[in-house]
Amino acid sequence: MKGRKKKLCAGLLLILLLMQPLAVRAEETSGPQESDGRTQTEDTDRITDELIGELELDEMEQFLSQQQEEDGLNISFGELIKGFLSGEEHFDISRIWSWVVSHCFSAVRQNKTYLAQMLILLLAFAMLQGISGIFADSFLSDISFLAVYFLFLYNALRIFASMQQIVYSCMDRIAEFTLLVQPVFCMAMIFSTGVNSASLSYEMLLLVLYLVQNLLQKLLLPLVFVFLITQFANFAWKEEHFSSLAKLLEGGVTLAQKVLVTFVLGMNLIQGMVAPAVDQLKKTATVRTIGVIPGLGGAMNAVSEMLLGTGLLIKNCVGATVIVVLILLCAKPLLEVGVLALIYRVLAALVEPVADKRISGVLDALARAGMLYLKLVITAILMLFLTVAVVCVATGAAA
Repeated sequence: MKGRKKKLCAGLLLILLLMQPLAVRAEETSGPQESDGRTQTEDTDRITDELIGELELDEMEQFLSQQQEEDGLNISFGELIKGFLSGEEHFDISRIWSWVVSHCFSAVRQNKTYLAQMLILLLAFAMLQGISGIFADSFLSDISFLAVYFLFLYNALRIFASMQQIVYSCMDRIAEFTLLVQPVFCMAMIFSTGVNSASLSYEMLLLVLYLVQNLLQKLLLPLVFVFLITQFANFAWKEEHFSSLAKLLEGGVTLAQKVLVTFVLGMNLIQGMVAPAVDQLKKTATVRTIGVIPGLGGAMNAVSEMLLGTGLLIKNCVGATVIVVLILLCAKPLLEVGVLALIYRVLAALVEPVADKRISGVLDALARAGMLYLKLVITAILMLFLTVAVVCVATGAAA
């Protein structure tokens, strides 16, 4: 990080020195106003390209190219930044809609075998419940129920394992993306605000990375699996023995998700009140000091303001690009888990009148576990989303 700061300072100093003759010439020349505007636009474009080149997006582009091979995402971080800078970035709604529909059906296609087996078992349960009155011995009826019930649980666990794999893969993707965002976003912060704000954003992104890897992946995601197993054990008997424990686990995961989002938002708001103000004070003092230099003060002041304005624009465009790329990276896992959870919630509602209530309870538990997974993924997205958005707003106001 120190090497990058030295390199950035040297680059900015070089740009400042190169821009000095242009600024002095622009101040002394009494040519047409249109020519001055064209020169200023060219200078701004050149500074913008040089600052974007300092972001070092090679690792980010390599990561996104890997995602393109896995999910078919055609994303370029640098191109998105340039699109936001030029104001020409637009999204094709019809293309986005077709992409969403295709991935919704892909989740069903990947699990169609498990779905068919569960439907067959549901029919077997309905038949078993219809003929259970024939058996005088209730023990035989219970054994038959448990035999089919455990086959049903086996298929339910395979479907849950599929959702679990999707969610863990998405969490790894968010963690890796956060790790790659840190140097890019912090370098953009240095362009526009200063070292204090850049250090703030670096620390907050590091906090988000720590929470995703150590709290969400290692604690809360396993608790969802414990919740599901508790529900499976609960419905093995006619009397529910673990319903309170299941409610406690579900409520704990939901509460932890809300606390994490609130904590990250609060930390960003508190930190954003101090660091940008310090950088703004230093920046104001520097600009005013440059402005009092006889002969060169006005030109140097104009160049400094142009550099700071360009850096602020790049920082906001980088923040918008981070948010857009984050949503695109997580859209497919969210759709797949959401569609599966919705399917089993609908199945639970449909089979409840005709099958044993324990069967509909298992399907409902599977859907609730999927919804908990969905909430935890959204929590990870919101923590990074709020960090970038709050830092951009706080430093933008300070600038």
